[in-house]
Amino acid sequence: MFVAGWASVALAGPWGPVEPYAVPVVNVSFVSVEGNTFAQAEGGVMGGVTARYLKGPRWRSDSRLRVVGIAGLPSFSLGGDLRLGSFVGPDPKWVRWQVGPDLWVNGYGGPESPDYNLPWSPGLDLKNVLTLKFGRPLNLVFEATPGWALVQARQQGGVGPFHELALSALLVLRTPGYSLIVGYTRRYQTFGVFEGLIFQAGI
Repeated sequence: MFVAGWASVALAGPWGPVEPYAVPVVNVSFVSVEGNTFAQAEGGVMGGVTARYLKGPRWRSDSRLRVVGIAGLPSFSLGGDLRLGSFVGPDPKWVRWQVGPDLWVNGYGGPESPDYNLPWSPGLDLKNVLTLKFGRPLNLVFEATPGWALVQARQQGGVGPFHELALSALLVLRTPGYSLIVGYTRRYQTFGVFEGLIFQAGI
């Protein structure tokens, strides 16, 4: 994973400096849908800005745009995911908690897809992420994110009042030379339960 950065920009007031970034997204994952296992490849880009609160308690703000294409292997099902979100929360030395809205448009496959079909829809997630920080290179990340879809075909199969629910746990290792992310995700969506092992590596 290569991260492109720019010089930080100082802000007038309690927030700053602003730090822009851009990150390519290249993943291969194995997922299980209702007991059937499939492989998927993802490719795209994510970019945004981060800022920290400079007065009083430590807070951090992250805003990002993410555009990703998805291809099933070997099902040849195609899909995509476009997201625009902004998250903020306390960021003391050993722990970070951020919450905020994540607007999205996504979909995957079709009625005849051998893996699964996720009809295209816009929607809104309330992203909720807790990070445990064990020194600079190592983090544990936990996410519980409910979501709501605007298209009726995507409004079944969730949990309680949520049309969708994403749960995940990740081990994140980042050094100046490389990055490694391993973990597990479980999503409740209209087609059923989506489970997957996450493995990402890059430089």
